[in-house]
Amino acid sequence: MTLQKLTCEVCDRCVLVEKFSTAHTTIQWVDDANDCTFIAEAHRPLGDNDRACPALRRSIDNAVRSQELTESRIELPSVS
Repeated sequence: MTLQKLTCEVCDRCVLVEKFSTAHTTIQWVDDANDCTFIAEAHRPLGDNDRACPALRRSIDNAVRSQELTESRIELPSVS
C-alpha cells in the first residue's frame, strides 16, 4: 500500500490517500475525521459508507486529474 499525503482544498485537513481506480479510494486521516466540519455535522457512525466529505472527495479527484496524486495498481495473482 502506498499512501500519499493530500490536503483538502477547503479545510486544509491532511489525509493519507491511495487511489486504485475511480471507484476505489483508501483514506487514512492523520487527525480525527471529526475535525472535518462536514463529517462532524453529519453525525454518522464509524464504518458508515456515507461518512465522507464531498470537499475532500473533490480534492482527491482534482489531485488525480492534475497528477499530484497517482493511481496505484494492484497486482492480482493469476489463476492457474
